[in-house]
Amino acid sequence: MVNPDSTQISRHNDRIVAPRTARELEAIAEQVRLDLDLDLDGRVAMMPILEQVLYDTIEGYEFHVEEDKVMGRLEGLTDTQRPIIKLKNSVYQALERGDGRARFTAAHEFGHLVLHCGLPTYRAFSDEYQPLYDPERQANIFAAAFLMPASAFRSCRTVKEAMQNFGTSHDAVMCRARKLNHRLEPLRPILTVSKKKGHGMRRTP
Repeated sequence: MVNPDSTQISRHNDRIVAPRTARELEAIAEQVRLDLDLDLDGRVAMMPILEQVLYDTIEGYEFHVEEDKVMGRLEGLTDTQRPIIKLKNSVYQALERGDGRARFTAAHEFGHLVLHCGLPTYRAFSDEYQPLYDPERQANIFAAAFLMPASAFRSCRTVKEAMQNFGTSHDAVMCRARKLNHRLEPLRPILTVSKKKGHGMRRTP
């Protein structure tokens, strides 16, 4: 899993996939929710998807929880050829607690399975970043749209409301708000400047 606001292909990942626009990925994510009999509003339960639903819908699917030392720096990993999703044990435990970052990781790996399972990948021979071809970017956009559908997200007025409604982290919510150009009231009140008679300017919370 990569940062939900990532815009670069990492140097150790030079694989590219068939191009998809953000609009196409948003539509795929919404359709997957509908295919899973999920509405386009509210929180998705990722554990049942990984541990039950995918076993029933994808032939040969497996879900593994690996020890942290085995996974190293990776939080999750998807083998799109077999197909298998792996999560680091600490991430899995966080997912059980409903942790927002872990939920995004799970949705990101699910995105790889939906978008790239059984499809060829190619080696990028150019150093120039091509976002439409980046599998990590595609999985990130899918994860954000799957967890936070656009129509429901735009109905949120505050960052806290969005985090609670969708079970996502502060960073994921802020990134989603920027992508959708949707203004949310922040978690903390913005500092304002006031001036009282006989006093200089001062900041008040």
